[in-house]
Amino acid sequence: MKRYMQPIGIAGLIFIFLLGAGCSVSRMTGAVSDMIPEGVKETAGRATPDGANPALTSQPQVVWDQWVRKGKVQVYLRPREEPAVEPTVLFFPFMPKVNMAQGRHISRELSRMVWQTWLEEELFPVMEFADYSDYYTPERAVSLARMRGADLAVGGYITHYMPGGTAGDTHVALQLDIYDSASGQLIWSMAHAGVMQSERTRDYILFSAKTRLPAEPTGAVMQVLSHDMAVPLHAWVAPLKEEARQAEAQGGDTAF
Repeated sequence: MKRYMQPIGIAGLIFIFLLGAGCSVSRMTGAVSDMIPEGVKETAGRATPDGANPALTSQPQVVWDQWVRKGKVQVYLRPREEPAVEPTVLFFPFMPKVNMAQGRHISRELSRMVWQTWLEEELFPVMEFADYSDYYTPERAVSLARMRGADLAVGGYITHYMPGGTAGDTHVALQLDIYDSASGQLIWSMAHAGVMQSERTRDYILFSAKTRLPAEPTGAVMQVLSHDMAVPLHAWVAPLKEEARQAEAQGGDTAF
């Protein structure tokens, strides 16, 4: 019995010493953070302590912002060569591949988040969102892209969606296809998925660890997935963008 009570007694003495020494809550939080098991710190690089409960009569609490759990982008098809010019894009609302209420409306808004993220990243010089299109098929997308003078038709599908709000887990999976409007050929095809888990609190002897959800979990997931899917496309058009920057630096003709 003495062998088992000794570690507990030592831990208790350390804790009493910290309190008696008048250490601040922030210093206690740092010490507590060092004792967090690896299971809690599985993504410590992205999890930043937000603070601790200042009441010494209650259990100190370390808070992290929840993050998106995801795998790698699955690229099924990509072009072998870079484009001849920076392509312009007609972006179509995605279609749902899951049975859900207001599926088309939800898919439209999710795809709008992809489009907005790509706009912010300046992925392509021109990206029009085809909000006027009631439905998406590859043939219809290519035809409308030609009519609008766009080089590429971007569309896709929401293959899984489960909104958790602020109470549950939020799951999103999507497929994205890009067609060359001149030839009608599919040149890019990729898929991605992610989940944001609900708020969780883990209690330990001296502290508790809590994850905190953003105000819009679905938007946070879509922003991460959209950024990831833009990475291979950025690499595809990067040589052309570099040429344009060099031409502009040298005072060349940048008109279009």
